Amino acid sequence: MATDNKKFLIVGTAGHIDHGKTSLIKALTGIDTDRWEEEKKRGMTIDLGFANLQLPSGIFVGIVDVPGHEKFIKNMLAGAHGIDFVLFVIAADEGIMPQTEEHLTVCQMLGTKKGIIVLTKKDLVDEEWLELVKEELKEYFEGTFLENAPIVPVSSKTGEGIDKLISEIDKLARETSPKIKKGILRLPVDRSFTVKGFGTVITGTLISGKVSVGDNVEILPQKKQVKVRGVQVHGKSVSEAFAGQRTALNLSDVSKEEVERGNVIATPSFLRPTDKVDVELILSKNADVIIQSGHKVHFHHLTKDVEGEVYLIDKEELLPGDKCFAQIRLKEEIIPVFEDRFVIRNYSPARVIGGGEILNPLPERKFRKRFKKEWLEDLKIFKGKEKEKILCYYVEKFPGKFSKKDFVQLINLSPDEVEKLIEDVISKKSLLSFGGKLYSTKYVEELKEKVTSTIEKYHREYPISEGMNKESLRTSLKIPTELLSQVIKELVEMKKFEDAEGIVKISGFVPKAEGTRFEKIIEKVENTLKSFNFAPPDLKELLSNLSIQEEDLNLVVNYLVNRKNYEKIGDFLYHPESMKKIREILKNHFMKKESLSVGEFKDYLGISRKYAIPLLEYFDRTGELVRKGNERIKGNLK
Repeated sequence: MATDNKKFLIVGTAGHIDHGKTSLIKALTGIDTDRWEEEKKRGMTIDLGFANLQLPSGIFVGIVDVPGHEKFIKNMLAGAHGIDFVLFVIAADEGIMPQTEEHLTVCQMLGTKKGIIVLTKKDLVDEEWLELVKEELKEYFEGTFLENAPIVPVSSKTGEGIDKLISEIDKLARETSPKIKKGILRLPVDRSFTVKGFGTVITGTLISGKVSVGDNVEILPQKKQVKVRGVQVHGKSVSEAFAGQRTALNLSDVSKEEVERGNVIATPSFLRPTDKVDVELILSKNADVIIQSGHKVHFHHLTKDVEGEVYLIDKEELLPGDKCFAQIRLKEEIIPVFEDRFVIRNYSPARVIGGGEILNPLPERKFRKRFKKEWLEDLKIFKGKEKEKILCYYVEKFPGKFSKKDFVQLINLSPDEVEKLIEDVISKKSLLSFGGKLYSTKYVEELKEKVTSTIEKYHREYPISEGMNKESLRTSLKIPTELLSQVIKELVEMKKFEDAEGIVKISGFVPKAEGTRFEKIIEKVENTLKSFNFAPPDLKELLSNLSIQEEDLNLVVNYLVNRKNYEKIGDFLYHPESMKKIREILKNHFMKKESLSVGEFKDYLGISRKYAIPLLEYFDRTGELVRKGNERIKGNLK
């Protein structure tokens, strides 16, 4: 049935209870969207109902029947998020009613741009009354997205006007751009149930990307990965579903209790949950409340309904008809993306009072200080919608924190679009990428200066050291290994640094002890080692005997090894003169004999096995001796 080149749209209904939304859908499609026995009994829509229609142009539309009664407004909000345009239903015999106003607010807050005003129950009024109601509606919708919308009178009972309405729907459908098929999969769940013989099935409106049989998908915020066993669109099995379609997924290895309305089915590893969002908040001109920080609300995002508190950022209070920046803190996690729309209802009594747009879907911290200049400037960048500026903002503000895939959520682009945007910005020399993370050019240049000054300071504090260990440098600056390696590489290429075996130093630096605090320590160590000749104290004993810091002793040992030809053998440090004498003794021995035993070596030097074995093994490693069983023969000893 479904092919990638066909257009699929979602049409929502809105309007007061008993104004004929369900009957209208049945007249249009032949489908009764009242699914539950209670709905039949009470004569009202309690939960979401769905139908589908293929228009004369060949465009497929899914029609969402939403409840009109105030007690079921949250169910209405669960179905309203994915609509492309709305059939705004008003009964000709009653006109504008309380939920008419509330549903209009919902549509406007969710960013609905197009719609058709459907005047139902035409058969109950005469032509004169019909014209009066039309005039009332034109006046009522002035200044809203429905200001220039066609008004189509119909009778679901007689069928009068239905063909005209289908024609208007078709016209609007042809003018409407389909949802984004190239983005990641986002499917907000509005129902979860079990089908005997199949297992868990979820339904929802696919708002971006596509999903195919066999795909691995992620249930959020649970972060549970599952496989798609089957896909249905409008009750028919298909191999894949696309953005804009009412979709049912049969999921493997998950119970219906593990996935519920408000969850999101998504491409794995792109989206993160959060319990707070920074937003532009609009308070409806019809709201009868004034919002101050701490105001409790019901927050509706996609199919999720969660309690939260509003904290104003650039106003002391928000009046009806006004807007401001705010942070909304939530009691449960949601899965927001930049530019997503939301609706808020007053906590008590629960009625729709406003909504707006998500600017920062993943705030780093809680907003604490109203009118803080830095915070306001940040939000103005988001509000400007220039995605290159937003990308650069995140990279400059949080260097190395975000990878490329994070920007799918942060700036609402497909992975390919993110890749292209980043390539463009890198080509302008504004950003750099190391180890899969992004950094601003300015940050990297400042980091080069910081690395240089850190090494210079190290040289001043430890003038006998060959240089600073890379890992110590990375830890002190708290930066990723990949970034530090790149910075050091560039500094080496600029001939400002020398890098040898993980030790970094300023070019031309030569360790020295003269005139430094290490000069006397080195003198003490040299005299001690010289006096003990072939049986020096081990490093722990040396540390205790000389009463010096372990760090200083380690630096002195390395200095003596690197600069004064001392030999570190096991836990012992040998004076060059001692090592020279040992080599002379070995040469003399091999002039007389072909092999050397451990006992002979001990006797020559007057030492115990504690010293003899490490020394012999050292000469084995250098190749000066070659072990044969329990004895040694001469190697490259000169």
